[in-house]
Amino acid sequence: MAAPAFILNYLPLQITLVSIKKAKLPPFLGSTLRGAIGQALIKEKLVYNFLFNNKSLSQGQQDIPNPYLLDLPDTNKFEFEPSEELIFKILLLGEASEYTQAMINALKEKEIGLGAARYPFILKQVKHEIDQRIIWKDGSFYEEAVCSTFLPYRALPNVKRAILRTRTPLRIRRNGQLLTEIDFVTIIRNITNRLMSLTSRYGGWVDEIEVQRIQDLASQVEIVHRDFELKDLTRYSNRLGEKVDFSGLMGSIEVQGDLTPFVPWLFAAQTLHLGRNTTFGMGKIEVEFI
Repeated sequence: MAAPAFILNYLPLQITLVSIKKAKLPPFLGSTLRGAIGQALIKEKLVYNFLFNNKSLSQGQQDIPNPYLLDLPDTNKFEFEPSEELIFKILLLGEASEYTQAMINALKEKEIGLGAARYPFILKQVKHEIDQRIIWKDGSFYEEAVCSTFLPYRALPNVKRAILRTRTPLRIRRNGQLLTEIDFVTIIRNITNRLMSLTSRYGGWVDEIEVQRIQDLASQVEIVHRDFELKDLTRYSNRLGEKVDFSGLMGSIEVQGDLTPFVPWLFAAQTLHLGRNTTFGMGKIEVEFI
């Protein structure tokens, strides 16, 4: 196999929370979980600024990615009985893994209030999602389990067709406007630019010549079928003190052509998500190769 065109380390944390009493959470857990994690970290200024506040600290530059994302459970379960578990993933990207213990310390310090009613949950355990090693449990932190892994660089020969499906709403903006249709060129530009932004800021490497090559090739790929609809969502922003639009595309796109050069990037997109607000769990995709 040819040398990889990108290198990025990440730490996949599986977080288990336990409900203290009966809870009914909002229909999209990403905003709820991100808000609760942010509140837990707010007193840890160094950690909060590194994980949550990069855009503000970069003089308002556009598209400054934060070095983590939420990976939400594939379930429509929003009601929890006492002692019932809520399990989700946090991916710490690049240098963000250095803040693992500080983040866990903040989460375990007290009850975590979820939803507008602040239903109480407590941290039960943190596990390395791939290695299956316990990182924190019963008050003990196991530093040797904090081991970042490489973002897989997967290649497949002779791929002629692919189907991409969204698992959480996909938000991509162009000229300030939310797109209501996406094409293959947009998808490839989004994941390649995302990888370049992340690696340049948090460690890693991307072959920019290869990026330019596959961005050019993307226009030769034919769209066989696409079916997207805009899912209307809002979330409450504590910073703004009001509800903000959180709508995104749900659906699928099927493409055909010589797709072999794009396979590693599409595999990467399944881990890193696409579009905006990935820190809320948005833009999770699944790809089938034919």
